Amino acid sequence: MEKQDKGARLKIRFYEGYKTQEIPRSVIIGKQEFAVKKIFWRKRIRDQKTGQTLEVFKCRIDNQTVEITIRESGRFDIKYL
Repeated sequence: MEKQDKGARLKIRFYEGYKTQEIPRSVIIGKQEFAVKKIFWRKRIRDQKTGQTLEVFKCRIDNQTVEITIRESGRFDIKYL
């Protein structure tokens, strides 16, 4: 399964298991794909302003630590740490 940020050339490829829990497997920027090597932690939080549930992953991608935040709407943010 893939999710794409609208207006950008950025995609996240996910793995869905038998429990349908999505786990990011790679980040695609333009034509390059970077594998998620390790997930350090995963947290589900509720945004107090919007009431939306956010899924937050802290993981290692290509020797960089990033935080991937996925919203209920399917939009996502990637922050380099």
